[in-house]
Amino acid sequence: MELNKRNIIIVIIIICTGVLFVFFWNLNKYNKFYSSEITGTIEKIKSNRKFENSKVAKFVGESDFNYTFWIYAPDKDDLKVGDSIYKAKNSEDYQIYRQDSSGNYHFYKTLKNKP
Repeated sequence: MELNKRNIIIVIIIICTGVLFVFFWNLNKYNKFYSSEITGTIEKIKSNRKFENSKVAKFVGESDFNYTFWIYAPDKDDLKVGDSIYKAKNSEDYQIYRQDSSGNYHFYKTLKNKP
């Protein structure tokens, strides 16, 4: 294939279209999560290598809305498997509830999803 202006423009258009598609797909995913009220428990936690002091938590909700997300958790014991999480609509704050020895959940702390 000969590199002429027409071929270069076509390649640039294809690349720009792909970048815009990924950007708007991620933006839609974030807006859906941000505007949702979420209640559920943490099933799995991993360290997030991209962002210091944050964790990637696999979240199992009460409905069909199961989600994996990252949350800023500066202390080692901020999140544990089995903790219950509540996030209000249009909020980035997470209320963490921890189970006591009798199986009842009690408020533990609020985590903000930003440092």
